[in-house]
Amino acid sequence: MTAEIFLRDFVFDCFIGIHDFERGVRQRMQVNIVLQVKKIVPQRDELALVLDYDYLRLGVLDLVRERVFDTQEYLLGKIVDIAFSHTAVVGVLVETCKPDVYPDSAGVGCRLQLARDEYLDLCLQGAWLAE
Repeated sequence: MTAEIFLRDFVFDCFIGIHDFERGVRQRMQVNIVLQVKKIVPQRDELALVLDYDYLRLGVLDLVRERVFDTQEYLLGKIVDIAFSHTAVVGVLVETCKPDVYPDSAGVGCRLQLARDEYLDLCLQGAWLAE
């Protein structure tokens, strides 16, 4: 059994984009994150026995606080890193969206679903993000 917890329609401003009109201007991002975990229902009603969503939300906010991103794809990858930093997470689905770029669209974005073993393999192969 795999259970899922999520952070849906998480909206924040960040520096992102390659177009001249995007440079140096914070713009709105919308992110959806689904974390797959093996255990979701604790034996007792205690916060210490469940995955605390704060690590995810605060981690993303810290990531985008001052950093400048050219692409959503790279930002998406860094969010995946944050998600997998918690050992209880066995899989992730991350979706990013810039809702204000095109006036004729609800948004433009990207999505990635990855299991922990796939993530670790990519990291070992040097095929994942490198700083």
